[in-house]
Amino acid sequence: AQLTNNCCPSVPQVLKSCTEFIEKHGIVDGIYRLSGIASNIQKLRHEFDSEQIPDLTKDIYIQDIHCVGSLCKLYFRELPNPLLTYQLYEKFS
Repeated sequence: AQLTNNCCPSVPQVLKSCTEFIEKHGIVDGIYRLSGIASNIQKLRHEFDSEQIPDLTKDIYIQDIHCVGSLCKLYFRELPNPLLTYQLYEKFS
């Protein structure tokens, strides 16, 4: 499914790659609730930061699929402004 349209910015590659991988391989309980191994998360982050699209089918990521979900959570935590903006918080809650 196309996640963008003419009025909206494109979805960042890190989110696109990670969510597609999780949809395909992440049929486990608590995929976003449980944390991955910190060193695997940092390795994966470094690969994306290096302007690469990592091979998420490597054993390291298949065996620790939670690191892929954890990288998505880390991305959202480090946004300069929250996804659910302060101005709209009351409407959301």
